[in-house]
Amino acid sequence: MILSSEDNLKKLATTVAAGPTHQTQVKHTCSQQVSLSPPDRLNEVVRAIARGGDPLGDAFCRLRSATVRRRQGAVYTPQPIVKSMIAWAASEGTPLRVVDPGAGSGRFLLAAGQAFPHSELVAVESDPLAALLLRANAAALGMADRLTLIVDDYRKIALPPVAGQTLYVGNPPYVRHHDIPQSDKDWLASAAATLGLKASRLAG
Repeated sequence: MILSSEDNLKKLATTVAAGPTHQTQVKHTCSQQVSLSPPDRLNEVVRAIARGGDPLGDAFCRLRSATVRRRQGAVYTPQPIVKSMIAWAASEGTPLRVVDPGAGSGRFLLAAGQAFPHSELVAVESDPLAALLLRANAAALGMADRLTLIVDDYRKIALPPVAGQTLYVGNPPYVRHHDIPQSDKDWLASAAATLGLKASRLAG
């Protein structure tokens, strides 16, 4: 899928996130906006998501340079690694809730949603565009009603307790320590200390 800009990716993701009825109504218009031809290309994107692909996330990685994404800690994990980790998690039991801190386009969380069809899904993602891609992927997979999406830094949120197990899964943002503000390094040391752990301020 070739898109010329992040704005076009946003338009496409917004249409997918709106759900099947809206997709049918605006398919032709949206296809013109994002330079997709023929109009059935929108359905092709939705089908690719249903097959387990992430065409929106792949487009995001092509449009936003690796240099910029590295500074943001945005590393999109290959699907074979996602599948392996979710398979291991499934062998350990069935969680009531699945949380992905730094969820990106939702590769881990939505794979977990398929493995655990009755689990609550909680995504935390600070990048608004990535969060939109996640919402679109969830809609295409029929998981929108199970999804709680929080657009924020995952260190700042507080989740309520649940009467069951919570699975934390994903690939949290990794940023080189040279690019981490001193205040964030201090937070790491302080948070670790409350758990009786020692954390280096030189850690990524």
